[in-house]
Amino acid sequence: MKLKQIAITILLFTSLSSCYKDVGPIDDANTTQENVSFSADVQPIFNQTCISCHPNSGNLDLTAGNAYNQLVNVNASGYSAKRVVPNDAENSLLYKKIDGSGSYGSNMPLGGSLSVAQINTIKQWIEEGAQNN
Repeated sequence: MKLKQIAITILLFTSLSSCYKDVGPIDDANTTQENVSFSADVQPIFNQTCISCHPNSGNLDLTAGNAYNQLVNVNASGYSAKRVVPNDAENSLLYKKIDGSGSYGSNMPLGGSLSVAQINTIKQWIEEGAQNN
C-alpha cells in the first residue's frame, strides 16, 4: 500500500512540474498590448518627445486636444501622403517618419529617436484603425 502512495505522489509531482513553463523576462520591445488608446498611450509619447517642436513646426500641432485631428486622414504638408492612414501604418507618414527608414526625409524626432516600444505603440494604434479613444 505504501509503495502505491509513493508511486502516486511521484506521478502527481512529475505531472504538475511538467506543466510549469519558465517564460523568462518580458521584452517590452516585442510585446504588444490590446487596443492601444490614443489618449492614454499615443498622446503621452507626443507629449514627451514631439510637442517641443510641434505645435509650431511643419504645420503640425501634436498637443493634447489637437493632435488627433491634425493626423488622421490629413494630407501632410509638402508630401503626397496622408499623415495617418487608419489600418495602414506602412502608408502613414507619421509611422514612416519615426521608423528610421528615412523614406520621408529626416527621422523624427530630430536629433533623436523613439524607443522600439514607442514606435510599436504608434504602429499598433494605426493598425488598429487609428481610433480617437
